[in-house]
Parts: sequence; C-alpha cells; structure tokens
Amino acid sequence: MPGPPTQLRRGGRLKDKSPGAWGEDLALRYLIQNGYTLIERNYRIRRGEIDLIMRKDEALVFVEVKLRRGTGYGDPLEAVTPRKQDTLRFVAEHYIYAREPHFDTLRFDVIGILADRPDVRVHHVEDAF
Repeated sequence: MPGPPTQLRRGGRLKDKSPGAWGEDLALRYLIQNGYTLIERNYRIRRGEIDLIMRKDEALVFVEVKLRRGTGYGDPLEAVTPRKQDTLRFVAEHYIYAREPHFDTLRFDVIGILADRPDVRVHHVEDAF
C-alpha cells in the first residue's frame, strides 16, 4: 500500500514556507499592488542573493526584504547593515553584467516587515542606500 513520501511521514509539511519566503511573498504582493513588475526572484551568486528584482516605470529596483516577528532583535530595517549593502551592490553589479537589462535609473529598496501578532506592518523604503 503506497503511503505518503518518507519526508512527510517524519512530520514535514509541504504547505509551510520558511518565514523568509513568506515575507518575500508578502513584499512581492505589496510591490505589485503598487505598480511594480517582477523581473526575477532570489537571484543568487556565491557571494550573496538579492530577494526581488523589480521594475517600476524605467527604474530597475533591487529589493531586500527583512522580516521580524518582534522587535527583540531590533527593527527589520536595522538588519540591512553597511556590510549587507556592500554585498547587495556586488550582487547587483553581477546581475547587470550577466543579464544586461535596459533601465534608465537604478535603485536599492528595503522592505521591512514586522509580523507582531495579530498585526503585520510593511515599511517600504525607496532608494534606501
């Protein structure tokens, strides 16, 4: 009698997403509702990753998404440190070199999501750095 895959029998759940993926989904919906178009998601190279690459009019927008379930470790926006900003710039340069996208302007946005139950607050900082 065939049963569920082994990983499900051990308690894994297919429908559950990681908190990071959930936050990126929320940020993506927010951005699309505000006139952005998705170009690419989770662009990775060895040195790092860009969560969302979007287009708004003629601007190419690299978006970093930070999710926190509380403020015990600080505001989500505080997690985008100068070191993280340098990594994002490096990955963005790689993306531009590899994909050669057409754009008039380039910017880096940060979306901080604070998911304090029962509230979820989205704070979008355009041209954050």
